[in-house]
Amino acid sequence: MYVDEDSPYTHGREGPNAIYEAQLEIEDREPDETCSCKSATACKTARCGCHKGGFACKTSCACARPGGTCHNKMGDLSYIFGPDPADRPTALSPCCISKIMRENSKKPDGAKIWWESVKDGIWEDILRSQGRDDFVWANKADAAMAQGYARLSATEQTALRRRGIKHWLQDQSYGFFYSFCRDSLEQADCTSHCTVCNACADWREWHCKLCNKCTYGLTFPCGNCSRKGVRAFHGSKEEMAEMASMN
Repeated sequence: MYVDEDSPYTHGREGPNAIYEAQLEIEDREPDETCSCKSATACKTARCGCHKGGFACKTSCACARPGGTCHNKMGDLSYIFGPDPADRPTALSPCCISKIMRENSKKPDGAKIWWESVKDGIWEDILRSQGRDDFVWANKADAAMAQGYARLSATEQTALRRRGIKHWLQDQSYGFFYSFCRDSLEQADCTSHCTVCNACADWREWHCKLCNKCTYGLTFPCGNCSRKGVRAFHGSKEEMAEMASMN
């Protein structure tokens, strides 16, 4: 199935949680500012703005100055997207960024080892999803090639896999993204990735600042909060009023 730019699936998620979720979202474009990491473990965690956004550090970052060190492994994702930088998405989905960061935190080159073990399964998940009514490819040509995937040459299969992986690991690709939490393609207007809990959840769930976990609905106080009588959402008065009006 193919969807053009006017399809409803190209639109991002909108709903009562949009205000709060916007505060939690990982940047979907490369930040203008450079990082100021200077420690021995510089750029290794989400404290580094470049790393958190899924981007390589720049030559103007503090870690690139004489005597600096950089452990940001987001710069080299050739093991996923291939050696050509043009094949890498402009922005990765929050779920993809979180997964790469978690795997790299476990051991050196952890994400590279992990990817080798899951890449075939992910591609099989994508091909199986073609039967869904809401499934979309980036263009008509790829959609047609995927229908006859088994008949393609090895070179054509490799090229299609690379384009497909890029398409569904980028940020809200045509309204879809591959969820490593659920091992499936998810609609971005139905599922979102909480970058605090590091888990994908239903769009109606939002992250409560009091209990520090995702909860459901707009009831105040949050039903899962231990502090009764205190509003779970700690935004501005204007944000609170707008959230309440949507209930």
